[in-house]
Parts: sequence; C-alpha cells; structure tokens
Amino acid sequence: MEEDDSYVPSDLTAEERQELENIRRRKQELLADIQRLKDEIAEVANEIENLGSTEESFSFCSFF
Repeated sequence: MEEDDSYVPSDLTAEERQELENIRRRKQELLADIQRLKDEIAEVANEIENLGSTEESFSFCSFF
C-alpha cells in the first residue's frame, strides 16, 4: 500500500510540516539508495556468473 506523499494534514504545525517534508525527502533518498544497491548487486552477480563461465571454459581448455 503506497501513501500519497503530497498529503499534509491540516492540523499540523509549521514545525511538524517541515519535519514531514524532511521525512518524505529522506524516504526518497533511501529509496534511491536501495535501487542503486540493487543495481550494483545485480551487476556484481552478473560479473560473478561471467567469471564462473570463463573459469569453466579455461578449465575445460586446459585439459587439451
């Protein structure tokens, strides 16, 4: 369930509104960091998979 990040309750003080804005900004930063980490993990996993394939090919060729 995703919240509407533009909603601001009318009974908040100016300080509370600022804090809510800060929380929402930080949430977006964290979501961007999570996506960046997911992308890096996928890249490393792909490199490991390719390295394994290269090693298998090398090992197979070394028998001949």
